[in-house]
Parts: sequence; structure tokens; C-alpha cells
Amino acid sequence: MRFSRPDKSRPKNGLADREPHDISQLGLDFESPPAYIFAPRKEIETMNQELIEVLEKKIGEIVEKYTALKEENTFLHEEVQRLSSDREGIKSRVDALLDKLDGI
Repeated sequence: MRFSRPDKSRPKNGLADREPHDISQLGLDFESPPAYIFAPRKEIETMNQELIEVLEKKIGEIVEKYTALKEENTFLHEEVQRLSSDREGIKSRVDALLDKLDGI
């Protein structure tokens, strides 16, 4: 039965009623992890070396692609500049022809 006056022997925040008494109810695993079996050091080093070689190869490929794309980008920028100047030249010639036709 609950009383209107607070019980001074209980904690003020009321956690005592809500705390589980059985630790397994917390859902925590307090068992020690199984002992891991480590592969021999030589195999680990060989595997690491293989991974490093694969990584170096992929990085090399990425650098090659980056260089090719950078060169292509430079070429395309030059092409855009050339086409823009050609366009301006054609536009000025068309404007000159239109002006001659208006004068006729």
C-alpha cells in the first residue's frame, strides 16, 4: 500500500522499484569472450603483403585514370575556347552580312 508521505528509507528518484534484481535481465553479456586462435605470424605477413600489393595496384590505376581525365579536361577546355572564338567570328560575319542586306 502506498502512503501519501514519502518513505525516507527509499531513494528519492524511485529507481529502486524499477531496477531489475537479476543482472541477466539487463541484457548484458558478462561472459568472457572466447579465446581467439591467432594464425602463424608468417601467414599474416604474407596476407598483409598481398593486400598491400593489391592496394598499390588499385591506387596506381586511380592515379593513371586521374591523369588521363586531367589531360582530357585540359583538352576539352581548349576545345571550348577554340569553338567559342570560332562562334564569335561566325557571329560577327553573320551580323556584317545582315547589315549589308539591310542597306540594300
